[in-house]
Amino acid sequence: MPDQVGTAIPDSHGAAPVELEPGDSVCRAVARIAAVLRDHLTANLPVAIDGRNVEGVHQVRVALRRFRALVALLRRDYPCATLDEAAARARRLARAVGDARDWDVFLLETLPGLSPLGRMGVNVAGMLLPLAAARRDAAYDGVRQILGGEDARWVLRLVNRLAEGELWDEARSPAGLKALEEPAGAFAVRHLARLHRKVLRKGRGFTLLTPPQRHEVRLALKRLRYAAEFFVTLHAPGHAGRRYLRRLAAMQAALGMDSDVLTTRLLLERFGDAADGEIRYVLGAVTGFLCCRQDATHENAHRRWRKFRRTAVFWAR
Repeated sequence: MPDQVGTAIPDSHGAAPVELEPGDSVCRAVARIAAVLRDHLTANLPVAIDGRNVEGVHQVRVALRRFRALVALLRRDYPCATLDEAAARARRLARAVGDARDWDVFLLETLPGLSPLGRMGVNVAGMLLPLAAARRDAAYDGVRQILGGEDARWVLRLVNRLAEGELWDEARSPAGLKALEEPAGAFAVRHLARLHRKVLRKGRGFTLLTPPQRHEVRLALKRLRYAAEFFVTLHAPGHAGRRYLRRLAAMQAALGMDSDVLTTRLLLERFGDAADGEIRYVLGAVTGFLCCRQDATHENAHRRWRKFRRTAVFWAR
């Protein structure tokens, strides 16, 4: 891998939540949130396009996830063609960036974590490293193309419009403008409660859930976490919301192995065109190893789930 250059800017949103005011309208709150997303995205796009600092792609992926989460919230209450287009364009960007990030994780984290198989005579690195490196390079070619293209420019223009308080043309009717003046606190409570209920519903009977079902729980947790981080300062300024956010993040992390195994399996399937007998043996060994590691995380995940379920929500204070 080439020397890393450029400076990727970490996600400041999680470290320093957006400072919203109790009197903010939805329009004003969205502008404040979008300004943070814009700064995060624009700072990291050149690093991701350059490709020599893997953190650039990671941070662009995070920024796109947060942007998509914000758009999803707005589309439920203020549906319009502009937001529909934003969701579609951001999804295409996220797909390309996500593919490159998945290969980075595979090369930098997953393969080193499979070293016990090497001590057992399974040549994981020797077999899979060249294959994965070639696919990673191809994925970065795709990143450079799409992040330098019209989809990225369009999304940046919209994020800037949101940050400047200019939402979308369809909202400029009297009814649309009135809806956007709803107190942000009421908007936040409605959506946080909905997303929290969805997590609890998907996690019902947690110990009996299959790996794909636990993965769905993790996705729901991720959407809830983004929304909670957007609006925590409205309802829980200072330290009041930290306990909820901390347990939410811990629950998401506890289910991370399910996501890692699912992603790795999908990546391994893409080696099928080069899978001779020896490679198939290595792929089988890796799959079995990861499944055993995944199984060992279930008790911790269940313990985290019980804690999360008992945690009081900060928006009901």
